[in-house]
Amino acid sequence: MLPKEARYMNEKVILVVDDEPMIHDLLEINLQKMETPFEVYHAFTGEEAIEKYEMLMNKNKKPDLVVMDLNLSGRDEMEVIEAHMEGLTGKIDGVRATQKILKMDPNARIWGYTAWFDTKWSEKLKEYANRVVERTVPFHEFAKMVDVFFQH
Repeated sequence: MLPKEARYMNEKVILVVDDEPMIHDLLEINLQKMETPFEVYHAFTGEEAIEKYEMLMNKNKKPDLVVMDLNLSGRDEMEVIEAHMEGLTGKIDGVRATQKILKMDPNARIWGYTAWFDTKWSEKLKEYANRVVERTVPFHEFAKMVDVFFQH
């Protein structure tokens, strides 16, 4: 095992963006099983994701990976569908947050991890994110995918 100081030098930075606190907890618990040392930061809205990404960049802790949900509204499925149909979302969703982060840092690595995988809405996220993974993929499998990404 590496000395603590050396481990921190190689530590990856992950920014998890999701409006559900339980998703943050489940992802972090499963990411802890990775071989790759990491530090995780959390954002619960699109606005917070953009602010945190910029703050981390300014502290020389630019995220190595952003895990982005699509629906960051804090609403249930029917409310989200109705709001999008009426053009009344009002909040920055995962697509717009991804676009704004990429404008700030064109080299940002962003993965979508969403239950809205098979929708026209997710097609927009797929245009910008490096990868979009359906949330039916178990958290431990998603963590393995992240670890493989960091190993290569």
